[in-house]
Amino acid sequence: MKKIFTLFAAASLVAGMSAKAEVITLDLTNPANPETIEYAEDGTWTETFNEQIPYIEFSPFMFSHILSGSSWGGAYWDGFTITKSGDTTDWYSEDGNWIAHQWYSITGGGVKTENGEIVAENGIAQADADAPFLVGYYGSDYAGAAYEACNVMFNDGLQYKVNGVYVTNHTWPYYSYTNGDGFARAFNQEGDYFKLIAHGIDADGQETGTAEFVLASYNNGQLQAVNEWTWWDLSALGTVDQINFTMDSSDKSQWGINTAKYFCLDKLQVETPVATAISEPVAQKTVAAVSYVNLAGQTSDVPFDGVNVKVTRYSDGTTSTSKVIK
Repeated sequence: MKKIFTLFAAASLVAGMSAKAEVITLDLTNPANPETIEYAEDGTWTETFNEQIPYIEFSPFMFSHILSGSSWGGAYWDGFTITKSGDTTDWYSEDGNWIAHQWYSITGGGVKTENGEIVAENGIAQADADAPFLVGYYGSDYAGAAYEACNVMFNDGLQYKVNGVYVTNHTWPYYSYTNGDGFARAFNQEGDYFKLIAHGIDADGQETGTAEFVLASYNNGQLQAVNEWTWWDLSALGTVDQINFTMDSSDKSQWGINTAKYFCLDKLQVETPVATAISEPVAQKTVAAVSYVNLAGQTSDVPFDGVNVKVTRYSDGTTSTSKVIK
């Protein structure tokens, strides 16, 4: 089964047309694909290692899941998974096995809501141990122009203006840079940092803007680490076709970042751009050629199995891209 996610939609806007922006907030209790989410006793999503689910969808949001095409025998996932747990244990000190405990936020649950409204004050939201949230894992070994490990798309073919999202620390990196974990060191050097970076991407694959959120830092002899659901303003991204999240840390080796590359997010908020009236209909473009690029950078006239970047070239010399999963 082939699923094509269009990265732009052509429309004819007639003179006098106007529209009001609609604010849309991510609702993790209302999944679209799969249509139901089942949790194990530890809060783990039971399909976390299901490689047949490349994106988790909560319309209109699509969060990358296992895009590498393999869960390596049910032992690996990348991108995002959904979880529901109030566990805040330092598992390295308990059993030394963080891999078995990849599903927790330092807040002890997702963002709390009452009657559909977020319970927050001054950019800090309360946590609810029964509320689901997303755990992101930045598989930087796989990040690149045609593949981004932590990728957010939209399943309706529209572009959205990004407002912001609530973020917090995952328990693994939180305790790692607090105490060390045998691989990553504790943050005790002036200028140490661990941060999350959001990249806005337009329909042509170009970056629209970036925003950074510091999850932890060590300055003036003191460690400061986020331990609450904190609002992150993403308006600098502008209007986007997709969002990619990357991470960075001061604790690196020749193999890359040592700090566990996990983060938690909830209640991503976007809004539809207000349509601008124009006097003439938008001219339709003529497709001149279509090609497909796979994760290895190979090009073909037909899509490869797995994830492809579809490149459409038009007679006027312009191009557009879309992500195709076959």
